[in-house]
Amino acid sequence: MQGLADDTKSPAAAQVRLAPDPVTRYADSIKFYRSVSPFRAKGTFMILQSPSHGGAIDAAAEKYCIAAPDWLDLSTGINATAWPIAAIDAIHWQRLPLASELDALKQAAADYYGISHPNQIACAPGTQALIQTIPFWFADQDRTATVHIIGPTYAEHALGWKRAGFRTETVTTTPENRVSNMADILQSPGGRDDIVILVNPNNPDGGLIDQTTLTELAQMATEHGKWLLIDEAFMDCSPEYSICRQCHKFEHMIVLRSFGKFFGLAGLRLGCAVMPPELAADLTDRIGPWAIAGPALTIARAAFEDRVWQTDMRHQLSIDANRLDNLIASLTDLERVGGTILFRLYHGKNAAKLAHHLGTQGILVRLFDDHADRVRFGLPGSEKDWIRLEKALAGL
Repeated sequence: MQGLADDTKSPAAAQVRLAPDPVTRYADSIKFYRSVSPFRAKGTFMILQSPSHGGAIDAAAEKYCIAAPDWLDLSTGINATAWPIAAIDAIHWQRLPLASELDALKQAAADYYGISHPNQIACAPGTQALIQTIPFWFADQDRTATVHIIGPTYAEHALGWKRAGFRTETVTTTPENRVSNMADILQSPGGRDDIVILVNPNNPDGGLIDQTTLTELAQMATEHGKWLLIDEAFMDCSPEYSICRQCHKFEHMIVLRSFGKFFGLAGLRLGCAVMPPELAADLTDRIGPWAIAGPALTIARAAFEDRVWQTDMRHQLSIDANRLDNLIASLTDLERVGGTILFRLYHGKNAAKLAHHLGTQGILVRLFDDHADRVRFGLPGSEKDWIRLEKALAGL
């Protein structure tokens, strides 16, 4: 498989063509990066400030003088009930990961995502690694394009494309007008090679666009020479909405999937990108060999294949999400305004005060710099954690 280097075999390869050899590719990439990168400013570095994130236990521990192991972290939307890991054969720690093991993982992922062939998948050590790699991969094409981030959403998307030298704009939307805004961009004249980025379901409002509508948007992107990148990091609890199984039909669509959130194994670091085979092969080359650790390959494959656990977990998470809504409604003045089964988004004038109070009790929730009246809660895992949260809320 020559991937994007051979532009005679696929429209996708013709649209995104990489240099024919590593040396030329590297030289061209550096030349382009230096010409457009926002870091180049008269010989100095322009610093792009990283956004805040959930999971900042170290900072919370320092702020509230509570040791990191004593915190209940409800700030991330990561499943607190992890898929149960069995014993790992020592050989997976000792040797380099095998190509056959990566192939087996991709097959398990393909079956899980409902796609026709594993050659449509590129794997990386976490979806975040893909978010940071893909913009520079696109930058290798020496193209000028605008990246339209459908927001408000996960801030690392905009930052990644800015770092790669692309013009970016965040289009402020609501779940109600999100589709119409995307259609306007995708059907607008000009802007060939522009990239539209959608997080679906969206983080943090949980807005969810169905597969039929996404298929129509993907067709618009193809017809107008634009790209559609869909981040499905929180899609596992609503698999019927996923566009993954349609990826083979569209040359200009890339879908990102997170392993760690639903399976509760964020520390394992695994993310998948689903796209046409030629693109997947080239992105895999860009990521490089042995990107996924041997133990991670073994664990993730088994988790992808465990249909019983997946079904039971979706059911339990749905129950727990409703339990959290009832708890918040009975003990606070917050109103739910969005979310998914893995996290809930609430609104109220006392959101920041509530988050601070919980912080004094060693419970971390997620506030937002641009919405001081909003707070996001993940779901507690054990009954002990539920009781701890209830007691803390009752003490407001």
